[in-house]
Amino acid sequence: MLYPTQKTPSHQTPPEQTRPLRAVDGYLFLGMPDEALAALADIPPEDHFDAPVMRARIRVLLHLGQWDEADRLAEQGAELHPEENEFVVQRAFALHQMNKGGEAVQVIKEAPAWIRRTGILHYNLACYEAQLGDLGIARECIRAAIEINSAFRKSAQYDPDLQKLWN
Repeated sequence: MLYPTQKTPSHQTPPEQTRPLRAVDGYLFLGMPDEALAALADIPPEDHFDAPVMRARIRVLLHLGQWDEADRLAEQGAELHPEENEFVVQRAFALHQMNKGGEAVQVIKEAPAWIRRTGILHYNLACYEAQLGDLGIARECIRAAIEINSAFRKSAQYDPDLQKLWN
C-alpha cells in the first residue's frame, strides 16, 4: 500500500519545525520510526496541530503499526485541514490495516470531489476493493489511477493488496 509524502514548501514551514520534520523523514527512510517519533518532541506543543506536523506524526504512527491512533489523528487532521488530501489517504490506510476495508472505502468516497480526482485515492481504493473481493471495481480504480499518474502501473504490479487482480 502506498501513501504519498506531501512536500510542503519550505517557505510555509516555520523554522522551528523544519529541522525536526526533516529528521522524521530521514529516520523513516532509514526504518527508524522510534527515532522519528522522538524527533517530533523537538516541535513546540503549540505547533502540534499544524498540518505538516500532524502528517509527520501520522506517518510515524503508521510505520509503528499504531493503526487506531493513526486513524484518530488522521480524522482530526482532515477536520482541521480539509484542504489537505493526505489525511484522507492516511486514515483510509489505517482503517485498511485494521481490516476495516469497508470503512476505508467509505472514507475515500466521502472525501471532497477534488481529492477523489487524485491518483493515490484511486490507487488506494483499488487496493481496498481488491481486498474486499470486488475485482471489477478494483480494476476500474487502478486504471483510473494509472491514467492520472502512469507511475502507479509499476507499483500496482508489486503491491500485495492488488495481487488478486493479476492472478
